[in-house]
Amino acid sequence: MDLGVLQTLINMSNLVLNNLKTANKDTIEQIYILNQDLTPMVGSLNSSNELKDLIDMSSHSFYIEKKSELVAFIVCLRENSIYKSQNYIHFDKKYERFLYIDRVGVKKKHDNKGIGTYLYEHIFNINDENGLRICAEVNIEPKNEISLRFHQKMGFKETSEKSINSDYKVKYVEKDVR
Repeated sequence: MDLGVLQTLINMSNLVLNNLKTANKDTIEQIYILNQDLTPMVGSLNSSNELKDLIDMSSHSFYIEKKSELVAFIVCLRENSIYKSQNYIHFDKKYERFLYIDRVGVKKKHDNKGIGTYLYEHIFNINDENGLRICAEVNIEPKNEISLRFHQKMGFKETSEKSINSDYKVKYVEKDVR
């Protein structure tokens, strides 16, 4: 076995995937802080209460810990949610059924260690039962080159672009069922 592959397997074995819907208030606050640390690549939130509301609306939301340290999270929504994000609404108008990845955050010190891939693969596996198109957006202004490459690597196709305001432009990406 390749040494790099072995190291990745060892690193992944130390990860604990948790359901964000059952997270305690301290964990929600930690995720809120991580979310804010990652802006503008992840959309800013006004408070941990707003994050909690988003998690409550979500169909799937998880966080990862490594040795009891929060390292990453993901929040996804299905169609017909009351979520008011322009990006979510774009897909809700376009499709009757879909899974929307609203936000993903990985602590910077854990970048490029396969954690984002692990989260996405978990979502893909859950989605295999439903057979839904998976939708997301990636910032192109300010440009998030890492996310663009990541989504391409994960099999997402670029479908359109939208200017939200003079400082914020996104590229919509979609992935058909496996």
